[in-house]
Amino acid sequence: MTISIGFVGLGNMGNPMAMNILKKGFALSVFDLNTQAMRNLVEAGAKGAASAAEVIANADVLFTSLPGTPEVEPFYLGAGGAVEKAKSGAILVDLSSVLPSTPRKIEAAAKARGLRFLEAPVSGGVTGASAATLAVMTGGDASVLERVQPLLEAIGKNIYHVGPAGAANTIKAINNMMSTVNACAMMEGLIVGLKAGLDLKTMADIIKTSSGNSNALARVDRALIPRNFDPGFKVALMNKDLETFHTIAKDVHVPVSFSNMAQHYQQAALAAGLGEKDTSVIFTLIEQRAGLGNGKP
Repeated sequence: MTISIGFVGLGNMGNPMAMNILKKGFALSVFDLNTQAMRNLVEAGAKGAASAAEVIANADVLFTSLPGTPEVEPFYLGAGGAVEKAKSGAILVDLSSVLPSTPRKIEAAAKARGLRFLEAPVSGGVTGASAATLAVMTGGDASVLERVQPLLEAIGKNIYHVGPAGAANTIKAINNMMSTVNACAMMEGLIVGLKAGLDLKTMADIIKTSSGNSNALARVDRALIPRNFDPGFKVALMNKDLETFHTIAKDVHVPVSFSNMAQHYQQAALAAGLGEKDTSVIFTLIEQRAGLGNGKP
């Protein structure tokens, strides 16, 4: 029997993830509020639905990739939402980054209707989404993961079962916090070097072979030298993920500090109207404060 796959939310991450599922030969129906976001998928063979409700009603497995908790909870739990309208026996998989409380609510509501739910936030950015090399962190019943594993393998090479619902979004928030702290520290260090008269590319090449190396240095060639701040990972989304991290830290009574400085930079970028830019745009804010260049993205 052919399994019908639905995918709602075709933004920077959702679109390439849906495309990789389609490339594996699965029957795919898609929807996004921005109808232009569906075009390439429809041209590649997906069915473009007229509404999210149409996708929900017909999907044996429903994937969602939405901005955050304010979008995910009403989509699943609101009147006429996915939990209420999903077909009998459907599996619901949310790929979004949300508060850990959100998947717990959805899982409970889904179980009450005889549905199955899995949280599955991803990491690896747009590059990983396009290349199908994402890390996929799952929370919920391991038997549900087993059912959808072939689909998840279409979007990522590294699939982890972290624990019960909420656990995957906890580690996702931790990962994103560490990623942006590393990036902000890297950019501060490079700005010090630039102001001291060093060459940006030379600094990056040296640090890559030294103890200061991290994945953040990939931004030098990709974004900082060419001044390319198209998203990747938007400032507004990183700010949201840091809010999630801080909520978790408060809930478990862990004092944190580095994450607060990283969010200071996200807030400064939001105040400057840069929320839709890649988080690497923070480099320009540090330039401005250091009195270097024109400080323009």
